[in-house]
Amino acid sequence: MHLHRDSTDSDASAGSFDFHGVEHEIDYFDEPDDESSSNLSTKLGREISKDAVAVLISKYGNSSATAWLEFERYHLWQADEGQVPESSFPPVQGYMARKKWVFAWGNPLVSDKAALPSTARAFTAWVRSQNLTPVWCCIDAPLEHAMGELGWSTVDCIYEDVLHAKHVLQMTSNENKGKEGQHVVKDLKKNLRRAEKAGLTIQEVTGKWTDKMRDDVNSGIERWKKHRVGPQIASTTFVAFTDEPHRRYWLAFHNNNIVGILILTPTGPSSYLIKNCASFPDAPRGTSEALIHRGLEVIDKEGTARGCEIPVSFGITASDGVKPVSNLSGWKIMSLSKVYHSVSMGAGLFKRADFRSKFDSEHQPMYVAYTDGFGVDTIRSLLKVLKK
Repeated sequence: MHLHRDSTDSDASAGSFDFHGVEHEIDYFDEPDDESSSNLSTKLGREISKDAVAVLISKYGNSSATAWLEFERYHLWQADEGQVPESSFPPVQGYMARKKWVFAWGNPLVSDKAALPSTARAFTAWVRSQNLTPVWCCIDAPLEHAMGELGWSTVDCIYEDVLHAKHVLQMTSNENKGKEGQHVVKDLKKNLRRAEKAGLTIQEVTGKWTDKMRDDVNSGIERWKKHRVGPQIASTTFVAFTDEPHRRYWLAFHNNNIVGILILTPTGPSSYLIKNCASFPDAPRGTSEALIHRGLEVIDKEGTARGCEIPVSFGITASDGVKPVSNLSGWKIMSLSKVYHSVSMGAGLFKRADFRSKFDSEHQPMYVAYTDGFGVDTIRSLLKVLKK
């Protein structure tokens, strides 16, 4: 793809994309460091208790908000007391900063969705008071609507993959063999059988850790990281014991060795996010699928006992294109769609979708919102803060 960035993109009007001409191939992952901005993000935001934020995320959070607990990557803004009266506590927003851009990540933490418009106005005013430009990533439909009402341009280019435990368990059960939906999970069932034949065992170990188990898990994660190839683009790194008091853990064992881990974190009183799931290099095939399946079995039983469904999310997945939603016409989005597809392919984001599709997950649309010129420099800055 051949694109050229207009040098005036920082002055572009809201709702525009700054892609012009056909001159040379752009490497979106190659953004030089700028000394004038390298320490910018450390100067932003108020001091907020990390423990308090972890508790708020467990009660009022969303899948994207769980990333904020990696405090070396994310910074936190909190509204002043009384600034957003619709929320019973001052709303909190996590963000990353690069150059002139502030990338708000996910919905803010509020006690009531009625507080979203006021929170959006307050956060935007604070960002602009720093002479910076906001971009809001990974927001849900209510916040997208609020941003559209405030005049922001919004696009549909991502979705949240939500698993319904009972549905997955029914489709993978022996009793459901040959019935409708089996073609969807054919590969999943094959890998579950492989893991079973290999003698894989899985145990929930929440609150049962030994020092050796921790060391083995950390060693396995490091080996897993070394086996990855290509640029790694993700909203979080893989640190197993961040916010441990609020997380649940399952381990996969093969020949008495730990060969995989599943980590669930709460995103409210009745929902979970698959924070991490990994098969270490020496794991039998099907280990990741078996871990998730076992976790869903446990969650389904707990939901049945409580008389409610407990959805489990994979988190955000890249869509195969970009669609205009609010304050944006179709023709303006063509260039961005090409860029988005190129970046997604280069980062291997569609491979995540391939794995997640095995579980016949529900796709809940999510959105990105912005106000000012959104061009190659913005994309590079975002990739820079996401690159691991």
